[in-house]
Amino acid sequence: MNYLKINFIVGALTVFAIACGQTQSVNNSTAMTNTTTANVNAVSDTQSQPNGAVLPSNDDLAAAGKIYSEKCVNCHKENGLGGVTVLKDGSKVKAPNFASERMRKDDDKDWIEAIENGVKEDGMPAYKGKISDEDIKNLVKFIRLEFQRK
Repeated sequence: MNYLKINFIVGALTVFAIACGQTQSVNNSTAMTNTTTANVNAVSDTQSQPNGAVLPSNDDLAAAGKIYSEKCVNCHKENGLGGVTVLKDGSKVKAPNFASERMRKDDDKDWIEAIENGVKEDGMPAYKGKISDEDIKNLVKFIRLEFQRK
């Protein structure tokens, strides 16, 4: 009889401990989400980064995201990992992984030049005259924020 009571109490305490742990986990997850949202809002409110670079407005970033979806996602993919893409005409585009160390190290000027003039050896087309200079700059910042967290 005592054995049954002890098992019942231990079982009840175990269920209680698990339930309390799950609630805390949900609360921690909510707190992390709120903190992340606050950080994003703080960055977008000030529109500047620690290195003094000015971020584009939220509207400019949204427009750059739309350009990325329309012009870049086919080769660079939604996740920015790139890879080899075969186009309708049979040509191949070798798109780099935006999160790679090599791409992180490239200067914004290098990125702008690649977008404007294309990268012939990789099959990337030129977008000079097809995308405005300002949109190209915002596109680079969008890619840095989205795929490199810079």
